[in-house]
Amino acid sequence: MVIMGKGRTYEPETCAGAIRNALAKSAGKATAEELFNVVKRAGHWTDDNIWQEMLSHTVNLPPSYHHYSGVTPAQRFLYLREDGNYEMYDPAWHGHFQMGKRAV
Repeated sequence: MVIMGKGRTYEPETCAGAIRNALAKSAGKATAEELFNVVKRAGHWTDDNIWQEMLSHTVNLPPSYHHYSGVTPAQRFLYLREDGNYEMYDPAWHGHFQMGKRAV
């Protein structure tokens, strides 16, 4: 959706984009609650929408591939660490995943 007016266009930020930006501003690592709170203040999304976007964009969470099948592997950018924190997914560092499981 593009909003136009007075010679300017504005593309509203998506919830996934807000999550990505929030994580980037937190030096690439944050708890789920920290991400949620930053995104909640940044936009108009419902609580459920924010949590679902975080789930659907997590690369190493097998149930999300079944429940959110419309999100392609290329769109997934969150990596859930063993300590429960999120960080930006980097295939060179974290390895490759297929359907939420590490591909060997």
